[in-house]
Amino acid sequence: MNVFFACGAPKSGTTWLQRILDAHPEVCCSGEGHFISRLSTPMAKVVSAYNGGLEVESRLVYEGRPYYEAITQSEFDEMIRDFVLKRMSARADEATRWVGDKTPGYTHHLPQLHRLFPQAKIIHIVRDPRDVAVSRMGHSHRAGYEDAFTTGAEEHLKTIQGAVNLWIEAVSAVDAFAQAHPGLVHEVSYGSLHEDPVGEMTALFEFLGAPVEPLTIRRIAAATSFKALAGREPGEEDRTSCLRNGVVGDWKAKLAPESVQIIADVCGELMRRKRIAS
Repeated sequence: MNVFFACGAPKSGTTWLQRILDAHPEVCCSGEGHFISRLSTPMAKVVSAYNGGLEVESRLVYEGRPYYEAITQSEFDEMIRDFVLKRMSARADEATRWVGDKTPGYTHHLPQLHRLFPQAKIIHIVRDPRDVAVSRMGHSHRAGYEDAFTTGAEEHLKTIQGAVNLWIEAVSAVDAFAQAHPGLVHEVSYGSLHEDPVGEMTALFEFLGAPVEPLTIRRIAAATSFKALAGREPGEEDRTSCLRNGVVGDWKAKLAPESVQIIADVCGELMRRKRIAS
């Protein structure tokens, strides 16, 4: 089975990306497995404590000749790998040839994923940090922070600063991994996915090696459009929904000049490298 992982800075469209991937008849992409932060890392602490206990008993009880050897890194990796594959394959059917998981935070765990799955491909979605900030404002608003959209309010500034800091960290981490592992990372532009969904989806599935028949891609594009997923036309805003309005460049109407400048000061250089227009 071919394995991949999808990631991106929070509020960059990772869930939309997951739905696109999962819509392909030979691809199964589940979401929010958090296999490193919630499974591998905590389990590593358990194994370390287990090995420590074995060492003490070996020394105090069995004079340095224990019945059980310590669990090695390779044994631990095999255990985690088998569990992750089983989880990701749970929804697969006989037509499935690619299985994956979307978790935004994988941007910070790519070396660990690569150790577990050396051949796994990584899909990274990048969105304009100004639209990321607006989407984060919508998330904060849904969480009960009514001032998230209010220019100058403490919660508004806090939301913007948090969004852009996470964007910088995520994009920089994936760039570093991609440079160290040529050919393993495919970058999807959120803006291009809106402007040319068929073209971007074709490139995405070609990267995986999945079939890209034009009819299949057009069906995926139609099934995962904003209207199909939200039941609204792009631009019809619903601040109570995770699918808020489906518009690229919404920051132009939602961000005050001072907020735009904050983002430019923090993200400007990386935005230029990603060819995100100012």
